[in-house]
Amino acid sequence: MIATLVTVLVAAGGLFFTAVSTYYATEVAVDQLEQSRQDDETKERKQAESVSAWSERLANGGSSGVISNRSWDPIADIAVIGHALPGPSAPKSGVEAKTFLIVFGALPPCSKITLTPEVLVASLGDAWAADTRLEVETISFQDFSGKSWRRDRADPLAPSKITREELKARTGAEAIDNTIDPRLWARVAAAEPLKDCGR
Repeated sequence: MIATLVTVLVAAGGLFFTAVSTYYATEVAVDQLEQSRQDDETKERKQAESVSAWSERLANGGSSGVISNRSWDPIADIAVIGHALPGPSAPKSGVEAKTFLIVFGALPPCSKITLTPEVLVASLGDAWAADTRLEVETISFQDFSGKSWRRDRADPLAPSKITREELKARTGAEAIDNTIDPRLWARVAAAEPLKDCGR
């Protein structure tokens, strides 16, 4: 009788130990899977986080738009939306802020381009002076793996593509590659190298 009781208790203890072990093994596997997913997401975002856009003041009172790719891979299918604001030399009336759209094919690794008012004549028109203030609002691009991203001035980086319909709604312009404009093409082709890339 005692031997049977001992056998039952040992078996129950074994089952309990097996259940606890299985539970913790499952928890560890779930944690490892979640960590792996987070690692993949971090790796996936790494290149996109190296792409940025901002405005820089110019000596003449205007400002330029800068698009920077600090990663070691090119980005493609780039669309830049921004606003052109009249500079100090603009007449007090008659010139209002204007939305612009720039679309170009690629930006090489570890490089930047600077968009100045004279480069954007095709989008802005000849009436805009060299001291126009350019403010970059949104940049949309494709990373090396083909995933689309967007970075808005007021919002964090997001895995999202700006559609042609949204581009047209926001800017009134068709989303076609406008590097056919020789000034813009030359600026894109002469992308400046950057220091301290890949960090």
